Amino acid sequence: MIIDHYLRREISVPFAAVSGVLVSIFVTYALTRFLMDVNAALLAPSDLFKLTMLKALISLEVLLPLSLYLAVLMGLGRLHSDSEVYAMRASGISEMRVLRPIIAVAFLLAMLIGLFSLFVRPWAYAVSYEIKARVEAATEVDRVRGARFYNFEESGRTIFVKAVSGKGRQLEEVFIRSGNGGDVQVITAVSGELRYLERPEHHQLVLNDASVFRRTEDGPDLFAELGSFSLWMPAGQPDPVGYKTKSSSTFELLESDNNDDKAELQWRISTPLSALLLALLAIPLSRSRPRQGRYARILGAMIIYAVYFNLLDVSRTWVEQGTASTIWWAPGALAALVALLYFPWRKLLLARQRSLEQVA
Repeated sequence: MIIDHYLRREISVPFAAVSGVLVSIFVTYALTRFLMDVNAALLAPSDLFKLTMLKALISLEVLLPLSLYLAVLMGLGRLHSDSEVYAMRASGISEMRVLRPIIAVAFLLAMLIGLFSLFVRPWAYAVSYEIKARVEAATEVDRVRGARFYNFEESGRTIFVKAVSGKGRQLEEVFIRSGNGGDVQVITAVSGELRYLERPEHHQLVLNDASVFRRTEDGPDLFAELGSFSLWMPAGQPDPVGYKTKSSSTFELLESDNNDDKAELQWRISTPLSALLLALLAIPLSRSRPRQGRYARILGAMIIYAVYFNLLDVSRTWVEQGTASTIWWAPGALAALVALLYFPWRKLLLARQRSLEQVA
């Protein structure tokens, strides 16, 4: 029916708009955070986009329920403030008839959120862990940027490169100082080239017009000028990521008795349930008197949302610590609030008033 299409659009349009705004804000925040790592040479620019998108995918399980909650509030709030709901009632369309397509949209979106939480979330975490492991295993030369000094304590090596170009392969004015006890080696070169994986598990650093100075405690000093000089740099191999609760599949969590795994599994299952309960909660919260304002109850609704997700997070922490065995009391409390708001108090009061008038 036309009315169903109209009501679905009233929810879908604000849902898409709010989702876009929230995801954009989160992506900007994540991008800013990762840019700091890129600027500090702790993260390769090629991994910046990947990690940002993975973080955005992970955030959808929280941002989408909030978007659905706000969409129902705004969509139905507008219908109430513009008196369209009352016009529908005057035309013989009951409130339950109005709510049917809205609840159907909320149910479908909750299922989509459940798919993200159960399957996309662990996949995104697994890929992000692999990228971070690879970044941590990067060699010294891989992390060097132009016009900076880098001190690597593990190898006792200090590196300075004036400029880097050609995707990190062409180097200008290279300075490398290595120290081991009383032994010191200093290498300078006008230019250089980094050849990635020239040998298995090794990069080759070719220095042109190089000067090498070496001083040893128990031997003569050495100074040499070379037209070409090569250093073999070990290519870092990422350590195995190992078992991570957040990247484990839902089927693995089902078979685990670990408290962290139980908390993670219950969190994933609770996400679509929370989305559906919040959408149902938004329906009575959106009711307002004509000309009261379509966003009159947004503040109260946001307070309820913040309190609920804080309680859910606390319950998850309790399960991880072994203090509690389940997080379901938090969704249960929200379900009780929804039931309380849907209970026909007005009809009960009117029936009570009529019975008292009959007695009188």
